[in-house]
Amino acid sequence: MATTKKQAEVATIAADPFAVTAVPDYIKQGTTRGSEEVKSSDMVLPRLEIVQALSPIKELDPDAREGMLFNSVTQEIIGDHAYFVPVYFRLEYLIWKDQDQGGGFFGSFPTLEQAEERKNAEVKNGENPEYLEIVDTPVHYGLRITPEGDKEQIVISMAKTKSKVSRKWNAMIQIAGGDRFSRVYKISAFTDENKKGQKFKNFVVQPAGFPPKAVYDEAERVYAAFRSGEIVADHASAAPEKDAAAPADRGGI
Repeated sequence: MATTKKQAEVATIAADPFAVTAVPDYIKQGTTRGSEEVKSSDMVLPRLEIVQALSPIKELDPDAREGMLFNSVTQEIIGDHAYFVPVYFRLEYLIWKDQDQGGGFFGSFPTLEQAEERKNAEVKNGENPEYLEIVDTPVHYGLRITPEGDKEQIVISMAKTKSKVSRKWNAMIQIAGGDRFSRVYKISAFTDENKKGQKFKNFVVQPAGFPPKAVYDEAERVYAAFRSGEIVADHASAAPEKDAAAPADRGGI
């Protein structure tokens, strides 16, 4: 006996009551009621991350494979590549506690001096200084262009083993000339190897042309917000690398 459309809908709802993908007619679109007082400083930008061998997302999403890119906040698997318009670059100083000692994130700071002040304050509060590490982290703030042409604010952080990719990317941008957001870059991953011979997935950045006008205009609009520092990245969910070893680069949670 053939399954009717209604029976299929009932079966879907029974399995997952919120598995409706189409927006119901009663949901109003174009309004933001309830979020009137949410400011940029009340949110964090997701990171564009790489699925690594030990990334927890592999347990959450059976489609996640090493080398794929994903959104650290929504946990969306983006795929093997993404198109990204860099808007602003900042070197940030992040403080991490050794994972073997319980782990922990103690903030991101624009200068090494500020990071050291925070670290010293935590030591006075009882933290062992040997377990706290300040990691200088190149952060690329920008827009991801989705396959549908939408624009998504996101960041790419490139600490430790990824910093060499960051330096090459900055050189590419300087050679291209013009505003930082006047070019689109294709982001993907390749198998890299550290000094210990351990393999891991690292970023690949390739020029991909010029952004559409709507994307360029949006990049120009958010440039000031990125530069001001009022928008912060979702660094807290990232696990720092240990001795530049691949397994510890968990690619977020």
